[in-house]
Amino acid sequence: MTRTRAAGVRSGQRTSRFGASAERTAAAQVWVDVDGDTILAGQLFGHRRRAVESASFTYESSYLADRRAYPLDPALPLVSGTLQTPTSHRIFGAFSDSCPDRWGQRLIERAEARRARGDGSAARSFGQFDLLLRVRDDLRQGAIRYAVDGAFVADDATGVPAMTDLPTLLSAADDIAADDVGDDSQSLALLLRAGSSLGGARPKAHVRDVNGRIAIAKFPSPADDWNVMAWEVTALDLAASAGIDVPPHHLASVAGRGVLIVDRFDRTQTGARRGYMSAMTALEARDGDTGSYVAIAEALEELASTVTDDLAQLWRRVAFSILISNTDDHLRNHALLHLRGHSWTLSPAFDLNPNPTPGPKHLSTAIDGDTLAELRDLLEVAPLFRLDRTTALAILAQVRDAVRRWPQVAARHGLGKAERAAMAPAFEHEQAAIAQQLLSS
Repeated sequence: MTRTRAAGVRSGQRTSRFGASAERTAAAQVWVDVDGDTILAGQLFGHRRRAVESASFTYESSYLADRRAYPLDPALPLVSGTLQTPTSHRIFGAFSDSCPDRWGQRLIERAEARRARGDGSAARSFGQFDLLLRVRDDLRQGAIRYAVDGAFVADDATGVPAMTDLPTLLSAADDIAADDVGDDSQSLALLLRAGSSLGGARPKAHVRDVNGRIAIAKFPSPADDWNVMAWEVTALDLAASAGIDVPPHHLASVAGRGVLIVDRFDRTQTGARRGYMSAMTALEARDGDTGSYVAIAEALEELASTVTDDLAQLWRRVAFSILISNTDDHLRNHALLHLRGHSWTLSPAFDLNPNPTPGPKHLSTAIDGDTLAELRDLLEVAPLFRLDRTTALAILAQVRDAVRRWPQVAARHGLGKAERAAMAPAFEHEQAAIAQQLLSS
């Protein structure tokens, strides 16, 4: 593993980098990439007493004085002094956004279990701070970076797998998903190198596309009940037709199975990092909190520079989720990208997956107070998104017309008649009929 040097890191008594003990404090410097420069933002401290975790953060005076500085998190206003995590938060949301989620944690914990077996020792228990520092710097999400002992944790020497490595990556992901890595650590090492920084529960890895840009390869799982990747690319294509901003993407065939390749939108065309903030962080929420689209709209009113456009785009996305039965719309699956100063904008849409379970659907994020996927409720709150009824209905018509093309788009991605029939309840349901009623009245 290679290291990129940074300035020294302050550490206090009982400071350690990894592992767990009865009581400890760990420290890291927080840096931010802004306008092509990497600037020191402050000092992050992780506190752990048995199973209880918390964190504290202090901005550097030089960052507070920098005209390019911006709050890294709504819970981290630009003030001097030590800031503590809100009650029951283990780490600040901005840092959680760049921390491994379920898939990345699974890889890290699997590697630790393998190490412990090899050493004949007990596996270490990793807290949020530990996980945060076990991600390679060059692939970390967003523009926030971390240094320990004067170095950014990096892995540039081993590089990023190429598109030609997809068969090997897919096979490795299958091994991990099936809990079958045997005594051969190559599958685990490969995925740790390429995928430990990624969030979500599904297997995935970083690859370099044919243009040399970093992209995310999302793999099918042996446990899937349907062709998840082909349906996700279908949803992304429908979303684009519905006027929704989505990242460049395509479906690759690997060993006869579909692998979805999606560009990373937290990187510019030149590869520069872009600040990233999940809706969960913007709302100062925690994993498992429902939140609401109205609350996200209120956050955009405060954070976005193109508020009117972003609010209309968000409302359009909710209408689309209702009409394709996308129920995986939790707060981590909405995000903002940093523009400049204190200005943010809604990120491209991602993780759009139709759900064919019959009957009424419930969104993971409530429209306002209720999670029921109901177009009439969405239309009622349209003024909170700066939309009058006429404009809202025009958006709904565009979304409805795009979604109606689902059989043709699905067929284009190799989904056969039987597969389309099985997925039909995701598109042909009560809310589709209500859309027609609203647009006809």
